[in-house]
Amino acid sequence: MTLRVGLVGCGNVAVNFHVPAYRALPDQFAIVGLADPSAERLELGREAAGLAPEQVHLEVAELLARDDVDLVDVCTPQHLHREVVQAAAAAGKHVVAEKPLAAIPADAAAMVSAADAAGVVLGVVHNYLFFPEVVALRALIDSGELGEIRSVRVDMLGVVDSPGAAGYRPQWRKDPAASGGGVLMDMLHGVYVAEHLLGAPIEAVNAFLDATDGEAVESLALCRLEAGRSAALVNVGWGLGPGGVAIEGSAGRAVAHYAADGTMPWAPFDRIEVTTGSGSRTLDLPPGQQLVPLVADAMRDTLADLGAAITSGRAPAADGATAQRILEATVAAYAASALRRTVDLPLTGALFERGAVGLTDLDVPAGSPARRLGLFGLSA
Repeated sequence: MTLRVGLVGCGNVAVNFHVPAYRALPDQFAIVGLADPSAERLELGREAAGLAPEQVHLEVAELLARDDVDLVDVCTPQHLHREVVQAAAAAGKHVVAEKPLAAIPADAAAMVSAADAAGVVLGVVHNYLFFPEVVALRALIDSGELGEIRSVRVDMLGVVDSPGAAGYRPQWRKDPAASGGGVLMDMLHGVYVAEHLLGAPIEAVNAFLDATDGEAVESLALCRLEAGRSAALVNVGWGLGPGGVAIEGSAGRAVAHYAADGTMPWAPFDRIEVTTGSGSRTLDLPPGQQLVPLVADAMRDTLADLGAAITSGRAPAADGATAQRILEATVAAYAASALRRTVDLPLTGALFERGAVGLTDLDVPAGSPARRLGLFGLSA
């Protein structure tokens, strides 16, 4: 079965990665339409997808009204996902959305409910799950060689601060009302990779945040994620800090290294070292790819998994409910730093309804670092 795709939003990720991924999977997908309010971006997308002018739309509603679209791919900024996803689900179309699923948990929950009510699949692009080293680490865990997993550490302290498409708002990720947060929200890849390797859902979060002077979102986030008897440390920052992934089990450990101790995907994967009571070894994996081919292949594999899930009736690697929990864990990190305490999941109240900017509705201590820094709309 070939799924006919209508793509909403022709930003950098859509044009550079989603469109090529679909075109690399002709047995599973055919792009039949695009929508974007920017004529310039729409034309870029049209050329990349090889579509005729009559197949692209300045109005999303026109694309969603077409009966030749089976799957809607939502590549807009996260605060614009809800309306498109709900409308697509109501039209009986399967949906895949870029990460994060939303800027606020209530929107994510509404999208999950809409898909469930319509009986359609809602998948989310958690594409780092398909990086070869992450696949290898999960397989190692599943083999039982490391024993019971007790802790995971994901370091991403060398994140490149990339602006958005020039045709939209290049700095929209620095606006907490639009993005939902800063570097941690942008790179919640680290959150879902950590949960994936723990093998259990996140239940509680604590965190420390810092920010660049004058910016309303964090540039550094050091987080502890609790999942039953195990926990993960996820450390994310814009800058030149170290990267890597480490897993500790009751019977051994595994450490993924990247070139010059850098952060994936900017630094290519180097090696995985495994140590148990019988000694140490390096897993037999090929050298890692550079950024563009790595992300391109992972996007292709993510969408291939989604297509197989839709046609077979199983869940995709990351469904809406999982993506909602990952989003809530990220918002919980913001709350934990501001309130100086551990925050449990699922979220409720203002944090659920408004996300990070909902902190302005809470009793945030006067000495809170988030208040001192002026994060998320808080005042000193």
